[in-house]
Amino acid sequence: MKEQLGDGYAAFLASYDMAPAKGLRVNRGFISDEDLWALLSVPHEPIAYQEGGYRYLGELGKHPLHQAGAYYLQDPSAMLTANAVDIPRGAWVLDLCAAPGGKSTALAAMVGREGMLVANEIDLGRAKILMGNVERLGLSNVTVTSLSPAKVADLFGGIFDVVVVDAPCSGEGMFRKNPLAVDEWNMDNVAMCAARQLDILREAARCVKEGGKLVYSTCTFAPAEDEDSVRFLVDSGAFEGMMPTERVLAATVTEGEPYCRRFYPHLGEGEGHFVASLRRISPADVPPKCAPKRTLKGEEKRAVEAFFDSVSPGPVDGELCYVNNQICLVRADVPVPPYGVLSAGVKIGELVPGRKGMRLEPHHMAFKCLPFVNRLDLDPSDPRVAGYLHGEEISADVPDGFGVLTVAGCPLGGYKAVDGMLKNRYPKGLRN
Repeated sequence: MKEQLGDGYAAFLASYDMAPAKGLRVNRGFISDEDLWALLSVPHEPIAYQEGGYRYLGELGKHPLHQAGAYYLQDPSAMLTANAVDIPRGAWVLDLCAAPGGKSTALAAMVGREGMLVANEIDLGRAKILMGNVERLGLSNVTVTSLSPAKVADLFGGIFDVVVVDAPCSGEGMFRKNPLAVDEWNMDNVAMCAARQLDILREAARCVKEGGKLVYSTCTFAPAEDEDSVRFLVDSGAFEGMMPTERVLAATVTEGEPYCRRFYPHLGEGEGHFVASLRRISPADVPPKCAPKRTLKGEEKRAVEAFFDSVSPGPVDGELCYVNNQICLVRADVPVPPYGVLSAGVKIGELVPGRKGMRLEPHHMAFKCLPFVNRLDLDPSDPRVAGYLHGEEISADVPDGFGVLTVAGCPLGGYKAVDGMLKNRYPKGLRN
């Protein structure tokens, strides 16, 4: 680092004696920036390169609005990756190394409901954390998979407008907030990570359509894992470097190729990041192999439609299909792989036997995403909110049946009301 930074090394080293920077991104699908900060009441300032992004002081991880999906907590420098290239609404995007979900949830918001995001994480345990964050923020345009990069490329092919690779790395940018990252660092690990990154990038390249973009990022400063990892794609002739967006240029520095940018902790408020922007200039020639979705028929479809009619009258856009044993509502044009999928679109629930035939047992995500007619809105300070998050039944004068408990308008979870008592439908694994 001393060789890399020269006169800036002393300031870089001194930055590690400072507290880590804290950042969040507002989930504007649930709440406005102004309404959120009026409720949180902590010091904050906007981040220039992230729409709805802020640095803040305080502790916000256990606030009811966090559990309701009103915001996502993320290192400010990590927000650079999703902003490295312009991503239009309606784009099809792949986040190949997606857990825990900061970049994925930002990308899903950018492409909107007209677009599609595949968020993949090879580690199943981390993929479940990723899926939980997608559900918490109520994002209906995401398919969560747990596949190897090679399987992702085989199944989806070169269909993506943008592919993001936030690669596993030696984690130098984690030193300030994670002492374990310091203990685990060594030069052998750098070499191992660099070799793994090349393997991942080879598969990622297969997923980018001609003219599409590839964003590569790490939270390390090691050139072997940064510039050296992306240079082979440019040298292959399949990709060319492209300048990142003006907002990312303004927040970063380069030490070589202008398409390779770094964020250092002594030059900004964040932990550190590397990001590179590339454009594919040759055909991908990788056809997709996703099988047709297993759609609902007969009694199955009637049972789900009866549930929709009882809780959310009106047309429902999308195609009902099975993903594992869960029924999901997915846009008709979105491909769903035949295996390795944790969720797609909106998880509606499971069909179970009832007294009058099949009935739907709704999933937590149905309460987060569907426009339920019955809704109970509470202030975050209402003691019933804390009771609900503990898994308790609460009381309220509401119509009988399924409904959504909201906090300042943000959907926290579901309930089933019977004679003024709300049976708790908040998932046991999320309860305080």
